[in-house]
Amino acid sequence: MGYLYLYYLQAGGDRLVAEATLYCGAVWRDVLSGRRLRRRYPGRIYPLMYDDVARDLRGHTADVYRFVDEPIPAETLDWIGRNARRKRNGTSISTRWKDKLTVGQNERISAACSQLLTLLRPPRAQ
Repeated sequence: MGYLYLYYLQAGGDRLVAEATLYCGAVWRDVLSGRRLRRRYPGRIYPLMYDDVARDLRGHTADVYRFVDEPIPAETLDWIGRNARRKRNGTSISTRWKDKLTVGQNERISAACSQLLTLLRPPRAQ
């Protein structure tokens, strides 16, 4: 029995809530690992978020290459140019879920992901 099926059962048979719950667990582990790596290797870890890359592939690619102090290969720029012209828009794909959640699903996902949401919340100004 796979993890998704177990989360599916816990989510009352709602696949979207199950997938979001499973995703939150994976992101939680990634965030904690990233923090450990940044402490261990200060200035050597480049944080990258999918949504940011989807919004500006060329800009974030340039940022990564600058971070490692390397020029962007022409093949990479060509690939970005070809894929940026596709009809599929990276931003619309990465935010499509926002139009599909019901209030109940949003509440269940928020509860299941509360630990991650708290971890990612910026500190309050004092």
